[in-house]
Amino acid sequence: MNAVSNSAPAASPPPDDAFVPRPLPRSDLSAPEMGEARRALTLLLTRAEPWPAVVVDRLWNVVAANDAARRLYGLMLGEARLARPLNHMKMYLAPDELKRFVVNWPAVARSLLERARARALAAPEDDALQALVAELAGYPDIAALADDDRIPPGALCEIRFASQNREIGLISTSAAFVAPLDETLRELRIETFLPSDDESDDILRAMAGWSA
Repeated sequence: MNAVSNSAPAASPPPDDAFVPRPLPRSDLSAPEMGEARRALTLLLTRAEPWPAVVVDRLWNVVAANDAARRLYGLMLGEARLARPLNHMKMYLAPDELKRFVVNWPAVARSLLERARARALAAPEDDALQALVAELAGYPDIAALADDDRIPPGALCEIRFASQNREIGLISTSAAFVAPLDETLRELRIETFLPSDDESDDILRAMAGWSA
């Protein structure tokens, strides 16, 4: 009887034509080689008017915004706040930013936090992302959201702002570059906020000086 070997079979070498993805370069968005990308982002932001739109990186830092976004956030936070760095997650979840203007803040906060946690679970090696999500989870009133059954999930998470005796309802959409060959571009998202009703659309158009 032949002896049974306990050793694992040797791994087969990969075929010569096996595809091995190469690490993508990471360029600064202001670099000359990113000119086409900057033009595309500017076009998307401009064409979104009069609806708010922002460009965020993987940590939701705002790297660009259109005039509609600056008008909306400036109305609530003031122009001086817009001169400092903005983080789109912190703006909605922190106690001293947009929270007091969002009528349905518990539902919005839960949706945003679930989105942040899902991204963190998909990238456990990203220390900066893990630290950000931990910071968000530590904000006041956040811990209680997970156990609050009164918050309806909904098919879409509408954001309802209330400021100066009027309400604006918005639905967020997200777009990205398809198969970019740079890590910076791969991580960017263009967040556009569409009006959820005709009245909100009319308000945004009026703020931009457009006819309803």
